[in-house]
Amino acid sequence: MNEDIRIVAHKAQTAVTGEWDLIAPERDAQVAGNHDASFTRVLEPWVLDRTRGARNIIDVGCGTGRLTSKLHLRAETVVGIDPSSVSIDIAQSHDDGTRYAVASAEQWAAQHPDAEIDLVVANMVLMDALHLDSFIAAIARIARKGRILATMTHPTFWPIYWGYATNPGFDYLTEAVIEAPFKTSSHEFGLIATHVHRPLSTYLQAFRTNGLKVTHLQELRGPEPRVTFPFPRFIGIEVRRRIVRRA
Repeated sequence: MNEDIRIVAHKAQTAVTGEWDLIAPERDAQVAGNHDASFTRVLEPWVLDRTRGARNIIDVGCGTGRLTSKLHLRAETVVGIDPSSVSIDIAQSHDDGTRYAVASAEQWAAQHPDAEIDLVVANMVLMDALHLDSFIAAIARIARKGRILATMTHPTFWPIYWGYATNPGFDYLTEAVIEAPFKTSSHEFGLIATHVHRPLSTYLQAFRTNGLKVTHLQELRGPEPRVTFPFPRFIGIEVRRRIVRRA
């Protein structure tokens, strides 16, 4: 049991955004220095390998833009959005050739109803969305003529890896807002970050409800040796709009 991790009844989006404002500077330095092996060896390669010639990309929840900048090397137009203004300021400071905006997926979708987007990227964002249905509805609207690539923590094994699967009140089948010290496999930040535990079926149902079809789902191991942690820690998902065939 990890007593540093709490299950909370409610969390405001402004509070979650404030957490990322605090984390952003140190997090950016870590990623820029290639000190997060999960990002550089697992998550980033998985996304980049599947861009497949997309011309217009939006990176939702782009953070400080390190992945966004690499996406811009592969597409004509790339936009990075994030509700954390500190993260966007950092992204713009090291990449003035990419468009960035302080916005949630819901806000951007509402502001750009006619956008033509080939690919929506949501790297390690799904489990941070407090309201999954509205988030997926927004990215479904943005990607109505294209694809979505998403990575997230593995809901089955992440609670075991993080050490809260045995916490009182935790139930795999029940959605729960989790406050935990933010850390990676190589670094502890000393700050709190919030994510939402949901069973995998909740994500799949949210995709279906919003007219999206999963075309690829891959369990991704972390960079650590199997003897350290033998289970996959992440999931990569590709989805696209379902085609309704008329009789």
